[in-house]
Amino acid sequence: MKLLLITLGIFIAPISAVAVDITGNYAVWGIGTKSCYAFNLVTVNYLNSDNSTQKKDESLISKLKFWEDKKNNEDEVENFDAYRNYIKGFLTAYNIFTEKTFSITGSMKEKQIVEWLNNYCKEEPMSTVENALTSFTFEHYDNRLKTSSRTRRGR
Repeated sequence: MKLLLITLGIFIAPISAVAVDITGNYAVWGIGTKSCYAFNLVTVNYLNSDNSTQKKDESLISKLKFWEDKKNNEDEVENFDAYRNYIKGFLTAYNIFTEKTFSITGSMKEKQIVEWLNNYCKEEPMSTVENALTSFTFEHYDNRLKTSSRTRRGR
């Protein structure tokens, strides 16, 4: 696995230097183009829950009410999962392509990262999720983990 990553790194390193166009812009795909306002609407239930997984209503009565429109509640859970996956992919890519970076999040847990993004998005509701994540990386760069815990322990 390490050999594969090293090989990919050798071939991708020259490409990453030209990852933006001549004016410094780049394409953003997926849910990263959504507004911070939309992100905050979806994260309300996640941030108010005791655990990081949202539970769907599975009671017998809810199953019998097949005529009710359940789409909104289910979409909210699915949308947060889409945001969660985008955030994890963005941060993983950042870790891969940033020198001397094992983890940009340092010792932060998932919920703390979402809270940070939520607070940023309250201040900048018209910004995009991608811009919020980019701001996160700038703000947390000095506190990033530069090596894995094995390396830090001298193994």
